[in-house]
Amino acid sequence: MKPVKSSILWQKVILKGDTKELQEFALSDRSPALTLRAQRGSNSSVVVECSARKKNAYRMLEAALEPRSALTLVFVWRGRQSVNVSQQFRVDQGARLHLLNITRGSCVQETVSEVAGAQGESRIDWIVHAKDVAECRLSAKNVFMGKNGKGDLQIRGVVEGRANVSCNGAVEIEQKASGTQAHLTERILLLDPMARADAVPSLDVKTHDVQASHSASVSRIHPEDLFYFASRGISEKKARKVFIDGFLGQLLADSSIPRLHKYLR
Repeated sequence: MKPVKSSILWQKVILKGDTKELQEFALSDRSPALTLRAQRGSNSSVVVECSARKKNAYRMLEAALEPRSALTLVFVWRGRQSVNVSQQFRVDQGARLHLLNITRGSCVQETVSEVAGAQGESRIDWIVHAKDVAECRLSAKNVFMGKNGKGDLQIRGVVEGRANVSCNGAVEIEQKASGTQAHLTERILLLDPMARADAVPSLDVKTHDVQASHSASVSRIHPEDLFYFASRGISEKKARKVFIDGFLGQLLADSSIPRLHKYLR
C-alpha cells in the first residue's frame, strides 16, 4: 500500500540579517502551524494572519530568538468561526521580542514567552475587539529566567453587544532572574449593557531586586460620554468609533510596522 501524502503543511522559516522588508505569513486550514527562528544578530518584522473555515480549528505559532536578535511580530485573527491558538516564544541572551496580538473574533488563545537568557526582552501588546456574541478566552504569560530581563505585558480590549471576554495575564520571575523589570496591565472597556469581561492579573516573583507590578480594570462607557458627542452633532455610531480607535489605537503607536490600523477595521 502506498503511503498517503498529507496536504497539511508545517511552515518553518529562518529569519536572517537586518532587513527592513516586512515578511508576511498566513496560518490556514492547509498550513496551520508556523515555526520561526531568528538567527543571532538578526532584526526582522513579521505579520502573521490567521484564518479558519471550520469551527474550533487549531493554529500554532512558535518562535525562537537566538542571542542578540530582534523580532517584531504582529499576529492577526479576524474570523467568524472560533479558533484555538497556541503561541510559544523563547528569547535568548540579549534578544528582543515585541509581539502584538490583534484579536477580532471568537477564540481560545494561549501565549507564553520565556526569556531564558540574561538581558532578554519580551514585550507583549494585545488588542481585543469583541462584538455581537463573540467569546474570547485569552491567556498571556511572560516568564523571566535570566538576569536583568525586561518586558511589559499590556492587554486592551473593547467589548460590544453580547460579547464575552476573559483575560488572564501573568508575569513569572524565577529565582535566577534578579534585576528584572516587568509590568502587567489589563484594561477592558464595555460599550453595551450586555457586554461582559473579566480581567485577572497574576504576579509570581521568586527572587529579590526586581521591579514588577500588575493592574487590571474593567470599565463601562457612561451615557454622559455619548451625550457629549451628540450635543456637538456627532452621531452615536461615530462616537463609538472614536472611543474604540482611541482606546485600542494607543498600543499601535509604538510599533515599527506601518499601517496597522487597517487590522482594526
